[in-house]
Amino acid sequence: MREIMKELDALSRGRVKELIQAKKDGAKIIEYNGTYIPEEIIRAAGAQTYLALRGGEPEPTDAVLDYMLRFMNPLARSLAGFMQLGLDPIMPISDLLVTQQTDNHIGRITELLEFKGIKVNKVGIPADWKTDGADAYYERSLREMIAEVEEITGKKVDWDEAKANFEKSNQINGWLRKINDLRKKDNPPVGLDDVIHLHHYSFIVDPDVMLEKLETIYNKLADAEGIFEADAPRLLFIGRAVAIGDYTVPRIFEQSGGAIVAEYFDEGYRVLQKDVETEGNLVHNFAKNRYVDTLPLSVMQPGWKERYAYFKQMIEDYRIDGVVWYQLCFDEIYDMECTCLAKWLEESKVPMLKLESSYEYSRESTGPLTTRIESFVESVKEGK
Repeated sequence: MREIMKELDALSRGRVKELIQAKKDGAKIIEYNGTYIPEEIIRAAGAQTYLALRGGEPEPTDAVLDYMLRFMNPLARSLAGFMQLGLDPIMPISDLLVTQQTDNHIGRITELLEFKGIKVNKVGIPADWKTDGADAYYERSLREMIAEVEEITGKKVDWDEAKANFEKSNQINGWLRKINDLRKKDNPPVGLDDVIHLHHYSFIVDPDVMLEKLETIYNKLADAEGIFEADAPRLLFIGRAVAIGDYTVPRIFEQSGGAIVAEYFDEGYRVLQKDVETEGNLVHNFAKNRYVDTLPLSVMQPGWKERYAYFKQMIEDYRIDGVVWYQLCFDEIYDMECTCLAKWLEESKVPMLKLESSYEYSRESTGPLTTRIESFVESVKEGK
């Protein structure tokens, strides 16, 4: 499996060079920032796509402070910060940046990017998701975005190609679900560090190649031995996102003897709950899949009880011993949900650790972080 992961990493890194060359050859580049954006349809309109989800480094978050208040989560700040430092080679050459407008953090950052000369399309994601017309608003926003993409590429969406793209995405999701099922074993053969890398690679690597690699990985893992100690506590990891490059915390948990056997993220993670229907109107099907058939984002209200019910089922299905809540600094909505979740978990006698990240992983910061994680892992192990 290590060799396959190295291959995928090389392919993922090589995608940047491919896009730079494609731009020179006349291709249109559309960058997007999340799973509420149907990149399958964008590609079917003749554009090349790239996911903007880098994080895990403090310098890009600081680079925007001349323009923004610091009270914005580091993932949103990184979107502009990497470009500000000249570390994002794709955004400056993109013909359009499509952003899912889920909260004020990403909203303000996209305004900064527009100020910096980046052409942005903002797809509205209403937070009041149970209000009449909210889903229709989201779908209409998607259609307006697709129309702008078609104008840029000079090509109408090939809906047969879009259908084929969604079918491949559904197959990728299927293999990732199969890999997740292997983590229900007493000693799982794979942990979060590898799983989140697979999710990130799947957004960037060619879908046909990704399907082949995922099938091979699953077949290797199906009969593989567990990678954790026999008494390792089984942990559920919940958060807004683990960005591309923000792998420090999952690795510390695994190095400290914790087995993260399940996770749930609102961003930077493929939507696995239901596949997108490929018959009928694909824009409507995609909007329904993301906005109606999928667990609501933390910002969508009312939604925390639905989210807790889902997490509670995960705790049962994966035989969870403890929960890790991983939030980003200044993400006030997640901070409020954490308070409710901690109360509900306490009533269920499930221990929880809250971690908050500013993407500061210096030696001085990582030491205390490691101590907290090691202490939590040991306490959960003793309480099993």
